[in-house]
Amino acid sequence: MTWLLESPWPSLMLGIGLEIILAIALVRTGRGVILAAMVLVLALVAGMLVIERMVVTETESVENSLDAVASSLAANDKEAVLAAFSPLSPRRAEVQSALSKVTINSARVAGDLEIRFNDLTNPPSATAYFTGVVDAKDRTGQIPYEHMMRRFRVVMHKQADRWLIDDYSEAEKRH
Repeated sequence: MTWLLESPWPSLMLGIGLEIILAIALVRTGRGVILAAMVLVLALVAGMLVIERMVVTETESVENSLDAVASSLAANDKEAVLAAFSPLSPRRAEVQSALSKVTINSARVAGDLEIRFNDLTNPPSATAYFTGVVDAKDRTGQIPYEHMMRRFRVVMHKQADRWLIDDYSEAEKRH
């Protein structure tokens, strides 16, 4: 049922389909009660869209966390990027060192994001697989290219209401 809460499209498609059926029935019968049913369907779809917007699922929460990291990278906000990492993450120092050597022009999570949750761990954890796209200038001159597109595997855990990064690596293959 979470598919109704993670995207507006199922609600919209259902509403459009029902409205088309009711419009055909209205034209064929001319009964006013069908017009009332059309208004009711429209109100229900609007309500479903409001609920979809208000409810943030765990998948959306992880997506939002990763998008926030990408935005912080693009803004060259080193503190915000580091705040997305768990204080116990062994990768924090590496990230801090790398960020001090580059100027990032843009960063984004591509549309192939796949998230797998593990509720059996304490705290709950998630592993995200996605393609990351970064345009950056190496101020030290050690990296000859400015555009990087890599497939990543990011392991996160939930702390209070936030998802923090524990570790990341290049993903070897699409999962």
